[in-house]
Amino acid sequence: MSTDQAPVKKQPKTFEALTPALAEWILDFTRGMGFARTTPVQAMAIPLLMGNKDLVVEAVTGSGKTLSFLIPIVSRILAADDANLKGHVRSIVVAPTKELAAQIYEVMKGLLEFHAPSAAVMNPKPEVIDDDEEMTDIDEKPVIPPGPYVIPQLLIGGQRKLTEDIATFSHLNPNVLIGTPKRLVEVLSSSKVVLKRHIFDLLVLDEADRLLDANFQPDLQKILELVPKERRTGLFSASVSEAVNELVRVGMRYPFKISAKVRSKSGALDKKTPESLRLCYMVIQPTKKLAMLKAILAETNAERAIVYVSTRAGVDYWNHILQAILGRSVFPLHGDHKAAIRAKNLLRFRDCNTPAILLTTDVLARGIDISDVDLVVQLDPPSQPKDFIHRCGRSGRAGKRGLALTFLNEGSEEDYIKYLDLQGTKLEPYSAPKVITDAHVAETTAAVREVLLKKRELFDRSQKAFVSWVQAYTKTLPADIFDIKKIDWLEIGRGWGLLQWPKMPELKRHFMEGVKDRTYGLDLPTGFDLNSLAYADKVREDKRQEMLQARARGERPNLPSKGGAAADLKRRKEKAWSSQKEAKAIREGRRERKEVRRKAERNGKMSEEELAEARELEQLIAKVRENNANKVEDDEGEFEGFDD
Repeated sequence: MSTDQAPVKKQPKTFEALTPALAEWILDFTRGMGFARTTPVQAMAIPLLMGNKDLVVEAVTGSGKTLSFLIPIVSRILAADDANLKGHVRSIVVAPTKELAAQIYEVMKGLLEFHAPSAAVMNPKPEVIDDDEEMTDIDEKPVIPPGPYVIPQLLIGGQRKLTEDIATFSHLNPNVLIGTPKRLVEVLSSSKVVLKRHIFDLLVLDEADRLLDANFQPDLQKILELVPKERRTGLFSASVSEAVNELVRVGMRYPFKISAKVRSKSGALDKKTPESLRLCYMVIQPTKKLAMLKAILAETNAERAIVYVSTRAGVDYWNHILQAILGRSVFPLHGDHKAAIRAKNLLRFRDCNTPAILLTTDVLARGIDISDVDLVVQLDPPSQPKDFIHRCGRSGRAGKRGLALTFLNEGSEEDYIKYLDLQGTKLEPYSAPKVITDAHVAETTAAVREVLLKKRELFDRSQKAFVSWVQAYTKTLPADIFDIKKIDWLEIGRGWGLLQWPKMPELKRHFMEGVKDRTYGLDLPTGFDLNSLAYADKVREDKRQEMLQARARGERPNLPSKGGAAADLKRRKEKAWSSQKEAKAIREGRRERKEVRRKAERNGKMSEEELAEARELEQLIAKVRENNANKVEDDEGEFEGFDD
């Protein structure tokens, strides 16, 4: 544990000394969150935020970062004069995803249950009348104790309209806003919201490195422009990137930095994940993955497991397959789902009383705290090492034991272990609970295809998911490790249970057999006819039959138009993206120049052994960039669609 600056001597070492009257209920809530005592992160961060300091916190997952900023927000408001001025906001918490924002809001509500006046405002209850007294007014207003009050409001899109959120703001009069960037910008731009320099107190960016991604930058910049410059700012994340350091220099003044890491078995203070979390990997053939996953779930007796895949289409496909293979409830969740569906599936997974799996993408990799997640499985590795840490950190939280397992295909992917090691994340091999035989593989493949043969819609999903997986494999992962030229296409296709190779440019370049024969090497049953597989949707099936009949007569079928709203939306997105390229190039050039200066400063402080490791890492990264640059031409192909 370290800070970049020495704390002022007058600052208390524990937050209990700051607000004695609140210490008891704060400690009670901390214990209720699973911590036997205040964590080191809380013990250091809370006094600094209470002491008017800007703060950057980098701490392992499950170390209590949320309470580290919620407790100061609550304490500062309750100690302030005029804490509940109409329309005046005192603190804002920004989170990158709707699920994380909703979770922070629920933690805040739980915290306020220990403060009777705030709890009464949030959940008003009518006055209790004795049975002996005559009831005179059936609509009597609830009794609210005198303030001050902490009143939070959740602001996320997709659940309520903007006008409803603004109307709630006017009625509720919140002094704390918790939400995602876009909806916060929309509400903060309203004339009903007041952000005064002498009133506004604290801005918190949770998962700050994620908030600085390109898709969040415009909204985040607008938030920084709307809030007063005279404020306290807190940045919290399990991985503070160079982009966060850039924001520190631009938007913060002499910030303290707390970096909390775990001591590894070698004694070095460099471990980025909790000691209670075991990080493992398994190199295995694609056709054996599902059977091995089933065996591991049985061996570990995992009641709750999270399975990560690389794409949204992959979630839509594997959702049906995993339920059939594993015999467990599977709850899918990805960014294309509506907010209500995402919230519903996450809640169902949390409350499920039987063994269950949450199947998701990186949309649920950060900050989400689900109690008793026994196992995290990565069927597809993430594109960035920091995303690897966030994914694995959904297990082993608050000192509880957890296991995170990553599946890797045989071939060059074994180098991913060394790649992570050089980044400071060490994995150990996982001992297989049993040997997966050819019989197990055949049984699993048959079960997958049995699912696909129920209706043609599932076949279409398998084709779309496979294409999206290949594109993610070639465009987002380190190219010299995840080399598409080294893929065993037959193993991959059988592992996915494909009934047919989809039309895609990658096959033309790397697997011509699958282009010439769309069923090549898939080991389909003799006499199998894909045309006999019908859509469950009668209208869609009738259209398909019309097209088949037209082709049988030698006519050219009327294909659906490529225009419409979807095509217009795609063109708008492409235009918006192209307009960002020049600004992005300028930012990258500036970042590279500053990295050169930072590198020179770091090297001057390193030992010979550390310099050698740094050079090895630089060489590996250089190879990755060179490989990616050489493959730009190969990525220009487009997905050509499916056969009917």
